[in-house]
Amino acid sequence: MNILVTGAGALLGQGILRCLRLSENKYRVITADPNPLSSGNWLGDKAYIIPIAKDEAYIPAIERIISEERIEVVLVGTDVELPKFAQFKEEIESKYSTRIVIASPQVIDIANNKWLTAEFLRINNFPYPLSALTTDKDAVMSLKSQIGLPLIAKPVDGARSVGFEIIKSEERLNQITSYPNNLVVQEYLSDDEGEYTSGCIVYEGKCKAIVTLKRDLRDGNTYRTYREADTNKYDHIIIAIAEKLGVNGPCNFQFRIKGGLPVIFEINSRFSGTTPLRCFYGLNEVEAIIEYLVNEKEIKQVVLKEGIVMRAYSDIMISNNEIENFRKKGHLDNPNCEQFSFRP
Repeated sequence: MNILVTGAGALLGQGILRCLRLSENKYRVITADPNPLSSGNWLGDKAYIIPIAKDEAYIPAIERIISEERIEVVLVGTDVELPKFAQFKEEIESKYSTRIVIASPQVIDIANNKWLTAEFLRINNFPYPLSALTTDKDAVMSLKSQIGLPLIAKPVDGARSVGFEIIKSEERLNQITSYPNNLVVQEYLSDDEGEYTSGCIVYEGKCKAIVTLKRDLRDGNTYRTYREADTNKYDHIIIAIAEKLGVNGPCNFQFRIKGGLPVIFEINSRFSGTTPLRCFYGLNEVEAIIEYLVNEKEIKQVVLKEGIVMRAYSDIMISNNEIENFRKKGHLDNPNCEQFSFRP
């Protein structure tokens, strides 16, 4: 089976590649990335250099790869590619008899916007973070009067804590509401009970499987996760939210606890950086979805392991000749590198 992984150099793309390699099924993996120096180019069976997602040549380049490599499933490895694939999903799938693992434009819009995420939760009577846009200063000040400081401010379309700020003074709150910006102000959710990440697989309106983990962050990314006997105690609420959202495929929910309830502050309508970590606990989301789409194998909730997964980094070395050849040709068959793990 031929699988295309885009954004192969991103953390998400590399996580997808790892899950493919951990599968007992032998997939032929084709990678695509705009940067010839992305490490993911050397983690598949063939690599392509492609334009960036906002380039008009992006979709034609993807279509050429799908056609030439007879791609059966496309897995999207970066956020910036999601809207493009959602826009052209039906056309590409019909033309090439392939399957693109992508959410609907409506779900992507909600997930990619922190304000719309909070509004979706509020309107549907789920726990939600109290929020106000900086473009509505009265609403921001009302929020401050209601719950006090500290508050948090972050870009509505941000990720990995980029642009995140804890607002501790009214002076700073006045500053961020004094000029046009794309910030949303929200209540500060305590992490006294930990921070959680849940990965769901939803098809036909039903959540087929879920893995919830506690996590520790470093530089905005998960680097350590925990699973104990009661880590799944909020799963029934997350499942209800995923099904109401209209997810079709993988989706990731990040939340903290307030008043005994999970308050979601971020949704990723895709695989996530913790996808390979959930694989180590027993659910290979990537494999499960591929087998469901192509071979109609039912996705089932599996018995999960308990324990701690700690992230560690490995290294690869590529020769200068290999890189130069890749740059010139724009594609590379059988990418060759030396991989270095911590154990021989």
